[in-house]
Amino acid sequence: MIRNTLKILFISCFLQAQETEVIKKTSVYPTPRVDKKSAAGQLFPGAKVIKLKKDRSGKFIKATLEFYIPIESLEEGRVALAVGEDQLADNAKFQLISADKDGKRIKLKLKVSNVHKSKDLDFSAMALLKLNSSGGKKGELNPFEGKHQDLAIIKPNKSVTAELIYDFKSKPKGVELMCTGKMGGDRIYFSLGF
Repeated sequence: MIRNTLKILFISCFLQAQETEVIKKTSVYPTPRVDKKSAAGQLFPGAKVIKLKKDRSGKFIKATLEFYIPIESLEEGRVALAVGEDQLADNAKFQLISADKDGKRIKLKLKVSNVHKSKDLDFSAMALLKLNSSGGKKGELNPFEGKHQDLAIIKPNKSVTAELIYDFKSKPKGVELMCTGKMGGDRIYFSLGF
């Protein structure tokens, strides 16, 4: 419910926004205070921005900017999507339906679909899913609780909704789920939001 409300708020914000172009070279600031030391960068004429709102003084516009940077300039080039999104890895489509944290325990609800037209998908949460928190701490899949954590054969164009419980030794922060469609295959990531 809260997630849908946030999506509606986010979408409505952009429906009311205006796209425009920068007409002269300008510095970009993280707050509406002009301080050359706090400038986050520069925009050049022709750069497209989306105007969201004016600040209280009326001298600045809060804007968003879409930009691209080369993967090699990042420490890590992967992108973790949010709960509710779906992604493909080889012939498996993963949709993280929900993620809940209770102390040192995380409960996931994950829909796994076989998108191949004729081959079965061998899905095993133990082999194809990893849950890590910041600092490289790994969550251990609880073998006694959950649903579809062991080997499940998913027929072509069919789905399984797995309910998985991971235990950590300490309270996890910055948790991400890594999924692969097969051993040694493509990797996709979900950020759990806590």
